[in-house]
Amino acid sequence: MNYQDLFIFLKVVERGSFLSASESLSVPTSTVSRKVQQLENDLGYKLMHRSARKMVLTEAGVKFYNRCQPLFTELEYAAKELDDELAEPSGLLRVTAPVSLTNDLLAEWFFKFMERFPRINLELIVVNRNIDLVEEGIDVAFRIGDVRMQNWISRPLMESSFSVCASEDYLRRRGVPQHPQDLYQHTLIVTRRNPVWNFSKGDETVKIVGDARMKVDELNIAARAAENGLGIVNLPDYVVTKSLIAGRLKKLMPGWQPHPREVHMLYPERKYIPGKVRLFIEFVMFHANEKRFN
Repeated sequence: MNYQDLFIFLKVVERGSFLSASESLSVPTSTVSRKVQQLENDLGYKLMHRSARKMVLTEAGVKFYNRCQPLFTELEYAAKELDDELAEPSGLLRVTAPVSLTNDLLAEWFFKFMERFPRINLELIVVNRNIDLVEEGIDVAFRIGDVRMQNWISRPLMESSFSVCASEDYLRRRGVPQHPQDLYQHTLIVTRRNPVWNFSKGDETVKIVGDARMKVDELNIAARAAENGLGIVNLPDYVVTKSLIAGRLKKLMPGWQPHPREVHMLYPERKYIPGKVRLFIEFVMFHANEKRFN
């Protein structure tokens, strides 16, 4: 059996007619018809009833197509994967991530990736809202917290630990809380995505849903507000570590551990992952593992 004839047969079925297949393959319609007829002769079965403008599969044609089409798709995937591995990766990669997570952590990884793969262009959509990933044509997305999206793979990237903190000025004026329940007597600065604060100490857990004097969707603004003595914050360590080291903020209730949140990386669930996307995923996972174990 001639596999070129098989390919042409599959293309005719895919396009719905000999004419459309010939236009797609840039070969004469007569050649398409002759190749399909030769395939039928080799198999000993009539695969379709045909004319120049339309075709109808026979029972044998339906069975043959259903068996062969997935095999050819696998071959195309294999060839594409090989090309991605041997050729220098290139093209546009669209990535979205939250603002503070990007500024305080991911940006350096993105820059290193671009240095490593100079022919890959990166388009970053840095926002604090969950945009429509399909409509925006996103290749990879970063999300914080519990993530469930149909037809998207969600890979845990790292666990983001939190710290409850305030400025020395605020604590002098309002006192230092010793227990999470004490927070109800204080002014809280709350982020929109983490309005409920959960704490653990041994087997004891406490949930705090306090009234926020300030609610904001950008974590660094919340940290700055706390530095200016406006209230108490519960923020990821990647946001407040520098402020704690510099003394602009003080960590509170060291015996109580705010619940961490998982950072996830998402990408579409599909059989074939483009080489540029696969390289980006592997690159980010490597740096996340490196950070986790250092």
